Amino acid sequence: MSNLFNTTRFFALIRRQWIGFGRIYLMSIGVIAGVIFCFYAFNIGTDYNEIKNESAHVYSVLNFRSPLFCVLGLFFVTVISSSYFADLGRKTKAIFELMIPASQLEKFLVGIFYTVIISISSYLLLYYLIDLAFVSYLRGFGPAVRTEVNSLGEQVTVDFWQYYFDVDYPKGIGNILFLPILLNAIFLLGGIIFKSYQYIKTAVSLVLYCVVWMSLFVYFMKTQTENTVQQINGNYWSDIDHIFGLITVTGVVLTFIFWGIAFLRLKEKEI
Repeated sequence: MSNLFNTTRFFALIRRQWIGFGRIYLMSIGVIAGVIFCFYAFNIGTDYNEIKNESAHVYSVLNFRSPLFCVLGLFFVTVISSSYFADLGRKTKAIFELMIPASQLEKFLVGIFYTVIISISSYLLLYYLIDLAFVSYLRGFGPAVRTEVNSLGEQVTVDFWQYYFDVDYPKGIGNILFLPILLNAIFLLGGIIFKSYQYIKTAVSLVLYCVVWMSLFVYFMKTQTENTVQQINGNYWSDIDHIFGLITVTGVVLTFIFWGIAFLRLKEKEI
């Protein structure tokens, strides 16, 4: 039997971890569901009469969906990630966790399974289901599709009660899909390193790092480009696709780096 990874131990650990982590996860998902429901109910309820009498008013009513989806999703992922290894900061619980008959790799992979695969997929499912329920309710007021004339004078068919899973996402959105995974790696590491207030300490450290990094970046760019004329025609970095490509590669590399550091710190916890 391998001391590094064993499939039987891995799935047994998944079942065992649900006993302790499942309570925190279900409480978090319940709070998130309540917040999403309240946002939809408030925005639709506030303009109920206008929606009922003029269905086109729903354009502004549903404008909150994208900011809510992004902000709440990232918050949920970071909270779950920071909470998973939080017991290692408490001596009594840490001893029990360290005595679990599983390898460091198995424990870490189970952590990735719960904080990435389960958390992100469940959030998407939850948000889409709530959106489906409310938008289906709005569609009950009347036809959801009509023909309009755009700025070019062309007739286009517009679905103004569109389900969120069916909307047209901005071009290039796929290049930043690494962000929740990167935040998972950062807050997972913070949950292992810090012994108390893991989420707050990790968030403060991340904000300070971003402020320092951006300040240094702006400073060096200013000193390097001051009193100079930059020729951007034909420049490799004048192409937005190249910039997004670099951001994506950098984000993926940083994710694996933080995961690697988190695994090493988890391994040290067990020594």
